[in-house]
Amino acid sequence: MTTLSRRAALLAAPAILALPGAARAQAWAPTRPVRLVVAYPPGGATDLVARWVARELTTRLGQPVVVENRPGANGILGSQAVQQAAPDGHTLIFTTADTHSVNPVVYRRLPYQPQSFVPVSAVARLVFSLVTRPGLGPKTAQEFVALARSRASNPLTFASWGIASTSQVMMETMKFETRTEMQHIPFQGAAPAVQALLGDQVDAMMLPVAVAIGQQGRLPVLGVATAQRFSAIPQVPTLTEQGINLAGDLWLAILAPPGTSTAIAERIAQETQAFVRTPAALEFLTPNGLLADTQDRARFISYLAEDDAVWRARVERLGIKLDD
Repeated sequence: MTTLSRRAALLAAPAILALPGAARAQAWAPTRPVRLVVAYPPGGATDLVARWVARELTTRLGQPVVVENRPGANGILGSQAVQQAAPDGHTLIFTTADTHSVNPVVYRRLPYQPQSFVPVSAVARLVFSLVTRPGLGPKTAQEFVALARSRASNPLTFASWGIASTSQVMMETMKFETRTEMQHIPFQGAAPAVQALLGDQVDAMMLPVAVAIGQQGRLPVLGVATAQRFSAIPQVPTLTEQGINLAGDLWLAILAPPGTSTAIAERIAQETQAFVRTPAALEFLTPNGLLADTQDRARFISYLAEDDAVWRARVERLGIKLDD
């Protein structure tokens, strides 16, 4: 290289670095179908949103984005598979705080390292609701608490989508706040837990509003775990309104295998937020009991650290451990 060309290259470098992140990210594009792994069975809220995300990204990335369900072991199997995948943008995980905020607290040993995954894009927040089996009887959360207290010698049962899942943690927190006792019955996913509720095999569950609404009134919804009433079911009071100190949502997001480049993560984040921020996204998410999460990637990365601390505090207060 001549002195003149070297000088030109040096002068050009700052201009290249000054390009907006979106422009630099456009340099990457998938060259084959993209796998979007969901570490839970089909039919739950995470799976529902993942399939919507896959449809939207297929159009925007120019390659098919295919959902692959890899359920089992509290999301460990799917998460482990993605950690071992090549960090080239062709394998991603669509997941929740269960696999990357709660599992690190309840397991001393995990076959994957949650903090090593690359955050890509927030998508939605899942709203929790207290539901019961159809024939249980209570019409409000207070009535449910009163029934639970009256059944101390024969405790009510509650379902979750896995031992130490956020579903269990939320119900255990409610037990703590209301000084009640209930027996935990774990399932491998929200869909089989709902079937058990509908079949009167378990009494209650802290269930995503998305799934509860999808049952078209077959499951009584006694309260929502939000600071304000949820617009899709405004007639249902919050748990806080009913004297129960419990509010919290659950992030749903795209993460990438460790080592994935910023260029890849930024491109996928850009395309994801392009549709999450549209009115059409609200039309899809709100009726399904979800809130659109429009954080940019930088804010999403810092939010994950904050939310990890919230779930850690909840779990440690309850003393839930799975491999002591």
